[in-house]
Amino acid sequence: MKEPAPIPKMPPVWLVRALNGFRNFLITLNRNMFPGNMVLYEQFQQFWLLPSLYVAAKLDVAGHLKETPLTLEELAEKTGSHAPSLYRVIRALASEGIFKIRRDGRFALNNVARGLLDEQGSLRYMLLHHLGPVNWNMMSHLETTVRKGKEAFLETYHQAIYDYLRDHPAESEIFSRSMSNLSGISLAPILHSYHFSRFKTIADIGGGDGFLLANILRENSSVKGILFDVPEMVTRAPVIIDLFGVSDRMTIRQGDFFEFVPAGADLYILKNIVHNWNDADCIRLLRTLHHSMHPEAKILIIEMVVSDHPRRELPELLDIQMLATMPGGKERTRYEFRQVLDQAGFAVTKINRTVAPLALIEAKPKV
Repeated sequence: MKEPAPIPKMPPVWLVRALNGFRNFLITLNRNMFPGNMVLYEQFQQFWLLPSLYVAAKLDVAGHLKETPLTLEELAEKTGSHAPSLYRVIRALASEGIFKIRRDGRFALNNVARGLLDEQGSLRYMLLHHLGPVNWNMMSHLETTVRKGKEAFLETYHQAIYDYLRDHPAESEIFSRSMSNLSGISLAPILHSYHFSRFKTIADIGGGDGFLLANILRENSSVKGILFDVPEMVTRAPVIIDLFGVSDRMTIRQGDFFEFVPAGADLYILKNIVHNWNDADCIRLLRTLHHSMHPEAKILIIEMVVSDHPRRELPELLDIQMLATMPGGKERTRYEFRQVLDQAGFAVTKINRTVAPLALIEAKPKV
């Protein structure tokens, strides 16, 4: 595994929001100029793009092109592929700005395709998880969810997702790495939007392989950390902790956060945890934290926040993944976050937007 890259600088939140607003204005203007059926025809063509992306990630096409552009025959040999079929997939991706076919016919990386490289900032395992057979089959049962109110994953695989992952280690490994990919692309926005140095000890609850916490500790040399998750999710954590050089300040604890969390931390992080559960389970989880916290400790929920009015933003679409996958899981509005926190005995102290589609929701125990 490579030496961790430095944390990149981030543009100000107001600038990113202004640019996104202008982009959405142009998209809306473009769509309003054409008949609705033509707009829908263009949108559903993503159906063919997504499995092509999965194939490129599965075959590690970007990895094979990292050092030098390759001919079709060379790339087909390295990926164990049928050359004419591989060409058609890469051609389709290149037409969408992913990969480049040079004038001499060789395939090459471009800026977008570099996101498929298996390194910091990669989305490769996110694609393998979300566009792979398990998720794809589950999404084909979305209608069942809408009709019955039961998550499509349960209807498809006859067990809850975390039970399935526990029974299928290879899929669990992909899922864990996909969560690390997600942490990787959101890392800089988080670190630039919150002052972690204020706390002596930070506990990352459900923190997986420890990528986020290790980065926080690397950037804040006076802080100690506790990584807490179920045993199957922390298997790679020792490697990550050692890689970031924080093994002397970071400990690993294992357990079920519905039953207990480690006591003694000054800040408890819940990143992409709350949205996995219905309101009752969220309140139960938050009360478990409340029981272990000292009066001055705080929690930091890192998640997307749904706007009060529908916008062209990621949370509304990601909510469909939660609807189909998790037992009652959902993306929440500010009001919904405040509700579950209030019922668990917390008061929201601040909600910070970041340049990513994430918010940092800080809360403290109510007096």
